[in-house]
Amino acid sequence: MTAHNVTIAGYLVAVAGIVLLQVLATRTRVPIPSLGDLLTRAMRSRTGRVGVLVAWAWIGLHFFAR
Repeated sequence: MTAHNVTIAGYLVAVAGIVLLQVLATRTRVPIPSLGDLLTRAMRSRTGRVGVLVAWAWIGLHFFAR
């Protein structure tokens, strides 16, 4: 297994964890905020908006630019 495959597997595990938390937040009574709630809270401040923009750019640069 190459380093690239390990990296992709790690990101897939992270995405699966995010999906699992989103399902738990929306389908059960577990006190976990949904992804929308987290983004809404982050977007309230300028620092949060810049952080979301940088994260979006980083994801785009590393996954979609080839």
